[in-house]
Amino acid sequence: MSKETGIRERKRAETRRAIVAAATALFLDRGIAATSIEDIAAGAGVARRTFFLHFPSKEDVLFHYLEAHVRRAVLTLDDLPAGADAAQGVRAVMTAFVDLFEDPRAGTDALADLRTELVTASRGLPASLVVRLQRAQTDLVGALRERFPDRAGWPLMSAHLGACMGGATAAAVAVERPEDRAAAIREAVDRASAGFVA
Repeated sequence: MSKETGIRERKRAETRRAIVAAATALFLDRGIAATSIEDIAAGAGVARRTFFLHFPSKEDVLFHYLEAHVRRAVLTLDDLPAGADAAQGVRAVMTAFVDLFEDPRAGTDALADLRTELVTASRGLPASLVVRLQRAQTDLVGALRERFPDRAGWPLMSAHLGACMGGATAAAVAVERPEDRAAAIREAVDRASAGFVA
Protein backbone atom coordinates (compact mmCIF):
# COMPACT_ATOMS: atom_id res chain seq x y z
CA MET A 1 0.00 0.00 0.00
CA SER A 2 1.39 3.40 -0.99
CA LYS A 3 1.65 6.25 1.47
CA GLU A 4 -1.01 8.17 -0.46
CA THR A 5 -3.40 5.21 -0.39
CA GLY A 6 -2.78 4.77 3.34
CA ILE A 7 -3.61 8.42 4.05
CA ARG A 8 -6.76 8.21 1.93
CA GLU A 9 -7.93 5.06 3.74
CA ARG A 10 -7.22 6.62 7.13
CA LYS A 11 -9.23 9.74 6.22
CA ARG A 12 -12.08 7.58 4.96
CA ALA A 13 -12.12 5.63 8.24
CA GLU A 14 -12.06 8.86 10.25
CA THR A 15 -14.97 10.27 8.26
CA ARG A 16 -16.95 7.07 8.74
CA ARG A 17 -16.30 7.16 12.52
CA ALA A 18 -17.44 10.80 12.64
CA ILE A 19 -20.68 9.95 10.82
CA VAL A 20 -21.35 7.00 13.15
CA ALA A 21 -20.64 9.13 16.24
CA ALA A 22 -22.90 11.97 15.06
CA ALA A 23 -25.71 9.59 14.08
CA THR A 24 -25.46 7.71 17.37
CA ALA A 25 -25.73 10.88 19.44
CA LEU A 26 -28.64 12.20 17.38
CA PHE A 27 -30.51 8.88 17.27
CA LEU A 28 -30.25 8.48 21.04
CA ASP A 29 -31.32 12.08 21.62
CA ARG A 30 -34.11 12.45 19.04
CA GLY A 31 -34.87 8.99 17.70
CA ILE A 32 -34.40 7.74 14.16
CA ALA A 33 -37.49 9.31 12.59
CA ALA A 34 -36.72 12.82 13.87
CA THR A 35 -33.10 12.70 12.68
CA SER A 36 -32.39 13.63 9.08
CA ILE A 37 -29.38 12.79 6.96
CA GLU A 38 -28.67 16.52 6.84
CA ASP A 39 -28.57 16.55 10.66
CA ILE A 40 -26.11 13.66 10.72
CA ALA A 41 -23.90 15.19 8.03
CA ALA A 42 -23.83 18.53 9.85
CA GLY A 43 -23.01 16.80 13.13
CA ALA A 44 -20.15 14.95 11.47
CA GLY A 45 -18.90 18.05 9.68
CA VAL A 46 -19.32 16.53 6.22
CA ALA A 47 -21.42 17.19 3.12
CA ARG A 48 -24.65 15.26 2.53
CA ARG A 49 -23.10 13.52 -0.49
CA THR A 50 -20.20 12.39 1.72
CA PHE A 51 -22.69 10.64 3.99
CA PHE A 52 -23.91 8.60 1.00
CA LEU A 53 -20.37 7.55 0.15
CA HIS A 54 -20.37 5.63 3.44
CA PHE A 55 -24.02 4.65 4.04
CA PRO A 56 -26.97 4.18 1.66
CA SER A 57 -29.49 5.34 4.31
CA LYS A 58 -29.60 6.71 7.83
CA GLU A 59 -31.00 3.39 9.09
CA ASP A 60 -27.93 1.68 7.68
CA VAL A 61 -25.78 3.43 10.30
CA LEU A 62 -27.48 1.28 12.94
CA PHE A 63 -25.63 -1.73 11.50
CA HIS A 64 -22.28 -0.07 10.88
CA TYR A 65 -20.37 -2.58 13.01
CA LEU A 66 -21.07 -5.70 10.94
CA GLU A 67 -18.17 -5.39 8.49
CA ALA A 68 -15.61 -4.97 11.27
CA HIS A 69 -17.15 -7.90 13.15
CA VAL A 70 -16.82 -10.08 10.05
CA ARG A 71 -13.14 -9.16 9.64
CA ARG A 72 -12.44 -9.98 13.29
CA ALA A 73 -14.40 -13.24 13.12
CA VAL A 74 -12.48 -14.36 10.02
CA LEU A 75 -9.19 -13.90 11.88
CA THR A 76 -10.24 -16.60 14.37
CA LEU A 77 -9.90 -19.19 11.61
CA ASP A 78 -6.13 -18.65 11.68
CA ASP A 79 -6.07 -19.81 15.30
CA LEU A 80 -7.74 -23.17 14.66
CA PRO A 81 -5.55 -26.29 14.98
CA ALA A 82 -4.43 -27.99 11.78
CA GLY A 83 -6.88 -30.88 12.18
CA ALA A 84 -9.97 -28.73 12.81
CA ASP A 85 -13.09 -29.52 10.79
CA ALA A 86 -15.58 -27.18 9.11
CA ALA A 87 -18.04 -27.39 12.01
CA GLN A 88 -15.32 -26.11 14.34
CA GLY A 89 -14.66 -23.32 11.85
CA VAL A 90 -18.29 -22.22 11.88
CA ARG A 91 -18.35 -22.36 15.67
CA ALA A 92 -15.18 -20.27 15.84
CA VAL A 93 -16.49 -17.46 13.66
CA MET A 94 -19.90 -17.44 15.38
CA THR A 95 -18.30 -17.44 18.83
CA ALA A 96 -16.21 -14.44 17.81
CA PHE A 97 -19.36 -12.71 16.54
CA VAL A 98 -21.25 -13.27 19.78
CA ASP A 99 -18.25 -12.30 21.91
CA LEU A 100 -18.20 -8.93 20.15
CA PHE A 101 -21.74 -8.26 21.39
CA GLU A 102 -20.38 -8.49 24.93
CA ASP A 103 -17.24 -6.44 24.26
CA PRO A 104 -17.92 -2.81 25.26
CA ARG A 105 -15.01 -1.68 23.07
CA ALA A 106 -16.84 -3.01 19.99
CA GLY A 107 -19.69 -0.52 20.51
CA THR A 108 -22.25 -2.99 19.18
CA ASP A 109 -24.95 -2.39 21.77
CA ALA A 110 -25.01 1.42 21.85
CA LEU A 111 -27.89 1.43 19.38
CA ALA A 112 -29.26 -2.06 20.03
CA ASP A 113 -32.59 -0.84 21.40
CA LEU A 114 -33.10 1.41 18.39
CA ARG A 115 -32.28 -1.50 16.06
CA THR A 116 -34.92 -3.60 17.82
CA GLU A 117 -37.38 -0.71 17.52
CA LEU A 118 -36.65 -0.40 13.80
CA VAL A 119 -37.11 -4.12 13.19
CA THR A 120 -40.39 -4.10 15.13
CA ALA A 121 -41.68 -1.08 13.20
CA SER A 122 -40.62 -2.69 9.91
CA ARG A 123 -42.47 -5.91 10.83
CA GLY A 124 -39.36 -7.81 9.83
CA LEU A 125 -35.77 -7.13 8.92
CA PRO A 126 -35.22 -3.77 7.22
CA ALA A 127 -33.64 -3.90 3.77
CA SER A 128 -30.41 -2.30 5.06
CA LEU A 129 -29.91 -5.12 7.54
CA VAL A 130 -30.83 -7.86 5.06
CA VAL A 131 -28.21 -6.59 2.61
CA ARG A 132 -25.53 -6.33 5.29
CA LEU A 133 -26.30 -9.79 6.70
CA GLN A 134 -26.18 -11.32 3.23
CA ARG A 135 -22.82 -9.66 2.60
CA ALA A 136 -21.53 -10.79 6.00
CA GLN A 137 -22.63 -14.37 5.37
CA THR A 138 -21.06 -14.35 1.88
CA ASP A 139 -17.76 -13.07 3.29
CA LEU A 140 -17.77 -15.64 6.09
CA VAL A 141 -18.59 -18.49 3.71
CA GLY A 142 -15.73 -17.36 1.47
CA ALA A 143 -13.29 -17.39 4.38
CA LEU A 144 -14.52 -20.79 5.54
CA ARG A 145 -14.12 -22.23 2.04
CA GLU A 146 -10.54 -21.01 1.93
CA ARG A 147 -9.83 -22.64 5.28
CA PHE A 148 -11.74 -25.85 4.44
CA PRO A 149 -11.29 -26.40 0.67
CA ASP A 150 -13.07 -29.79 0.48
CA ARG A 151 -15.99 -28.91 -1.80
CA ALA A 152 -17.99 -31.92 -0.67
CA GLY A 153 -18.42 -30.29 2.75
CA TRP A 154 -19.39 -26.85 1.51
CA PRO A 155 -23.21 -27.29 1.36
CA LEU A 156 -23.42 -28.51 4.97
CA MET A 157 -20.93 -25.89 6.14
CA SER A 158 -22.97 -23.12 4.48
CA ALA A 159 -26.20 -24.47 5.98
CA HIS A 160 -24.55 -24.61 9.42
CA LEU A 161 -23.42 -20.99 9.16
CA GLY A 162 -26.81 -19.88 7.83
CA ALA A 163 -28.66 -21.57 10.70
CA CYS A 164 -26.39 -19.93 13.26
CA MET A 165 -26.63 -16.47 11.71
CA GLY A 166 -30.40 -16.76 11.40
CA GLY A 167 -30.70 -17.80 15.03
CA ALA A 168 -28.38 -15.02 16.18
CA THR A 169 -30.29 -12.37 14.23
CA ALA A 170 -33.68 -13.53 15.47
CA ALA A 171 -32.50 -13.60 19.07
CA ALA A 172 -30.82 -10.19 18.83
CA VAL A 173 -34.01 -8.45 17.74
CA ALA A 174 -36.40 -10.42 19.96
CA VAL A 175 -34.80 -9.70 23.34
CA GLU A 176 -36.12 -6.57 25.05
CA ARG A 177 -33.59 -6.23 27.88
CA PRO A 178 -30.13 -5.24 26.57
CA GLU A 179 -28.39 -7.09 29.39
CA ASP A 180 -30.02 -10.35 28.26
CA ARG A 181 -29.19 -9.96 24.56
CA ALA A 182 -25.75 -11.59 24.37
CA ALA A 183 -26.85 -14.65 26.37
CA ALA A 184 -29.91 -15.08 24.15
CA ILE A 185 -27.79 -14.83 21.01
CA ARG A 186 -25.31 -17.35 22.39
CA GLU A 187 -28.07 -19.82 23.26
CA ALA A 188 -29.66 -19.42 19.82
CA VAL A 189 -26.31 -20.11 18.12
CA ASP A 190 -25.71 -23.16 20.33
CA ARG A 191 -29.12 -24.60 19.52
CA ALA A 192 -28.82 -23.83 15.79
CA SER A 193 -25.40 -25.45 15.72
CA ALA A 194 -26.35 -28.60 17.64
CA GLY A 195 -27.63 -30.53 14.65
CA PHE A 196 -24.48 -29.91 12.63
CA VAL A 197 -21.96 -31.15 15.16
CA ALA A 198 -21.07 -34.84 14.97
